[in-house]
Amino acid sequence: MTGPRLRILGAAFATVPGARPHGASLQSMIDGLRGDLDLVTLKSEDLPHIKRIGDARMFRVPVGHAGEDEQRALYARAVARQIEAEPYDVVHVLDPWAGVAAAERKPTRGYTLVYELTTFPEGDSLAWLEAHEATAAAADRVLVATAASRTALTRSRALAGRVDVVRPGVDVGGYDWGAVGSFGVPRILFLGTFVPSRDVDTVLDAIARVSAHRKVRALFAGDRSPARRAALRDEVERRGLDGVVDVRGEPAAAKLPAIVAAADVCLAPSAGRLAAGCAELPQPLLEYLACHRPVVAAAVPGVDELVRDEVEALLYPPGDPAALADAILEVLRDATLRERITGAGYRRVRDELSSGARRRHVRALYERIAPGSQLHDPWLEEFEEVTGLIELETGALELLDATPDTGEGSLPPPRRRDIDTAETESPAEPHVEGTRPRAPPPPPPPTDTSPGLVVPDTDPGRP
Repeated sequence: MTGPRLRILGAAFATVPGARPHGASLQSMIDGLRGDLDLVTLKSEDLPHIKRIGDARMFRVPVGHAGEDEQRALYARAVARQIEAEPYDVVHVLDPWAGVAAAERKPTRGYTLVYELTTFPEGDSLAWLEAHEATAAAADRVLVATAASRTALTRSRALAGRVDVVRPGVDVGGYDWGAVGSFGVPRILFLGTFVPSRDVDTVLDAIARVSAHRKVRALFAGDRSPARRAALRDEVERRGLDGVVDVRGEPAAAKLPAIVAAADVCLAPSAGRLAAGCAELPQPLLEYLACHRPVVAAAVPGVDELVRDEVEALLYPPGDPAALADAILEVLRDATLRERITGAGYRRVRDELSSGARRRHVRALYERIAPGSQLHDPWLEEFEEVTGLIELETGALELLDATPDTGEGSLPPPRRRDIDTAETESPAEPHVEGTRPRAPPPPPPPTDTSPGLVVPDTDPGRP
């Protein structure tokens, strides 16, 4: 049975592409789902407001250098505006801030709400918990990464039968680099945000212990917050580690594989804190394994469903700097161990935790949500009638619809600059061409300069 195409809105409080797992989750939706997708994420200075990715449109919300609470409010408001602007069959949120906006509008808009638990609290955990509970209560399906998280959530009878395990996945081919060279001094990599849940203090203590035994270099990278980077640099200097530890910002997603490949040991730490009974998986983890790098990870609940101690990685108790230091030193001095766990880790992600495996799971979930929506004949559906080809200034080719509809409720016919061919270019207009008509969102008042998806605007909170 072939059903109609779904209209899907996805939302993630993260920059995409980026170092956090949200990008991989959204990419699995783009690659795997049959439907018309709109995505709402955060904008950074080097990313355009609107980006076309395959058949999906990504709208990026400018939050500038505002505080965390203000960023969440700006983002949630943008998600709410998009929900109200267009009709959707499914709203798929990856955080409770978008979840509250979606839960409040679900009764009047009539969509299916999917809540994927990928964002965990930092700072005001009470606000996160309240938003999480409101989102989970309204959600038709709740997605978690591990069986341990499903067990924790389904202790609440209200969620029984609504929680699905969809394991994370990684683009194995994109990270399949191996070593890029020998740099003399062993290198230790910490990649991610510099927040308490990543147990940064324990990692610094462990690196100090390791450096007392042998010379090493450590790189902390992946946090887009200038304030957190400055605070970490001050802490590194206070501990006398400024000759050992380098602190950098968030690299472009395309550069991550090379950065990972240049490390001798990759760390995936976590403080092991529970939120709603669930533990955030140490990140990144699968990317390290796909890059043939030896990994030392925190043994939080659920991590043993992805990697096993001394098989695909070395695990240590969260918050134990001595155990973490011992694991790092063991990896550095034992070549046989390194070869064994890197080989097993690569096979693990290749065979069971690839982006393809996740894509299949997400597609199966959506078929259960809307039977027939993911069944179709690509030989018939995936081709468009064209009258010719126009060569763009970038050298790409733009396909023109044979009979473009310019009537009410449809996008205008494609123009030469409607396709965003570079991440550093912003589109000329707040629309990108689509293969199927979509109702345009209502235009805001001319004086509206708040972030949203109807009109790109300047970044709030910028000094």
